[in-house]
Amino acid sequence: MSNLTDKTTIYLEAPVKKFMQHKAVAEGRSVSEIINEQFADMMEDLNDIKVANERRNEPTYPFEKVMQELGITYDQLRD
Repeated sequence: MSNLTDKTTIYLEAPVKKFMQHKAVAEGRSVSEIINEQFADMMEDLNDIKVANERRNEPTYPFEKVMQELGITYDQLRD
C-alpha cells in the first residue's frame, strides 16, 4: 500500500461487500483498489461535467468552416 493513502472505514451492505470481494479475487486486486478506481472515475466524470457546463455558452463553428480555415478537405481526412 502506498504511503500516500489514508485509512478509512466504510460500511457496505452484505450483497455489495460479497460482490466486491468476488470481483477483487477475480481481478487479482484488492477491494480498496477497486473502490479507489471507481471514485477516481466518478471524480473525473464530475470534472468533465463541470468543464462542459463552463463551455456551454462558447460559440460554435460549422465543421466545414474549421476545415476551410485549416486548409483541409474531406478527401484528406479519408486518407
